[in-house]
Amino acid sequence: PLPPLFSAVALPRACGDPQAMGLLRSGLVVLVAGAVFLLSRHVVTPNDMESSLAGQVAVVTGASRGIGKGLAVGLGEAGAMVYVTGRTAAKGAVNDGGPNGKSQTGSLEETCEAVVAAGGKCKAVAVDSSNDTQLEQLFERVVKDEGRLDILVNNAFAAASRMPGLLGKAFWEKDPSTWDLVNNVGLRSHYVASVFAARIMTKAKRGLIVNVGSFGGMNYIFDVAYGVGKAAMDRMANDMAIELGTDDVTMVSLWPGLVKTENIQGSTNAEGDGILDKGLKERRGLAPGNPPMAVGELLETPLAETPLFSGRAVAALARDRQKLKVSGRVLPTSTLAAGYGLVDERGIRSPPFTSVKFLLSVAMKSLLQKYDLWAVPGECFSPQRAPHSDAAAFFWRTLPDFGFPGFLAKLTSGAPNL
Repeated sequence: PLPPLFSAVALPRACGDPQAMGLLRSGLVVLVAGAVFLLSRHVVTPNDMESSLAGQVAVVTGASRGIGKGLAVGLGEAGAMVYVTGRTAAKGAVNDGGPNGKSQTGSLEETCEAVVAAGGKCKAVAVDSSNDTQLEQLFERVVKDEGRLDILVNNAFAAASRMPGLLGKAFWEKDPSTWDLVNNVGLRSHYVASVFAARIMTKAKRGLIVNVGSFGGMNYIFDVAYGVGKAAMDRMANDMAIELGTDDVTMVSLWPGLVKTENIQGSTNAEGDGILDKGLKERRGLAPGNPPMAVGELLETPLAETPLFSGRAVAALARDRQKLKVSGRVLPTSTLAAGYGLVDERGIRSPPFTSVKFLLSVAMKSLLQKYDLWAVPGECFSPQRAPHSDAAAFFWRTLPDFGFPGFLAKLTSGAPNL
């Protein structure tokens, strides 16, 4: 016998009942329309926004380079005074934070220059986020110098450059210190910084705290320590939001997508045999039969976000007078951008990786290449160097993303024990 669902669909046809078939078709239309509505509706809207962040003070931890730099520049664009922290203070200073201990590019001095060039104000403060005393002194200085704190973005993450060396090995094959490497400056430092920021913001009855999280908090990406730490950042945002809500302080977790940071661009390549690509292919937990994806192939496409894209999204959220309504939520950068109508410095709005548009774009790579829609010119923190065609503008800026609701994403990935 047919399953009940198929029987219910087939029975009216077998009985030759045109009225029943008409009702069935109408029902299917309603279901499809409802699905389209759910996939295309926005979590946020630009209906009640402050004109700028002029007069507001922000702290961005881990802002010497990468996403942290993009966050600082985005807040500066909106007019904020931005305090940036990190360990590489001066331009050209040598550090050991890159892959295999190599010195990384970028410094707080260079970030401040970019913030000022974007129209903001900036102060660089050398802070080791693993040191609670230095974090406390940072917030004491902000209050002393500015008299207020409006925005904290917890971005510092000491393991960003060391992750490639941890890939491909099971957790029991690594030293237990891997946990501290990944989660001390990251999960723990985010908690500590939030404590000091909340003491200021709750007195003022205003503020925004953002944890920079990752899709790795829901689905296995790199390794166990990374996934548990990112999941905890999301839970931290949820639980802190509950306690901060009575004082009108908003707390969220931001999920950037694949971002064109210096570390990512330096550890992958178009051939797919870079350190990061190799690790993603060989990592434990990769489901059998999954097609390999060369991450390097996506870096020069709109499917890869720029660091400034996250900065503009956070700046828009900070300007939203209704932001308390999304407190406690996980918010992909691209979801905020779609709701607020934002684009990056290339004039592009990257789709979320949890969307129909992202998946179809990867599947239709050859077709997009044929019509010059796959690669988009432009460098990070620089205006686009070539105008986009009308077709490219429509596809990447106007065409809806059709993002999956969070509960659907959880059905296909993440913890199976929930």
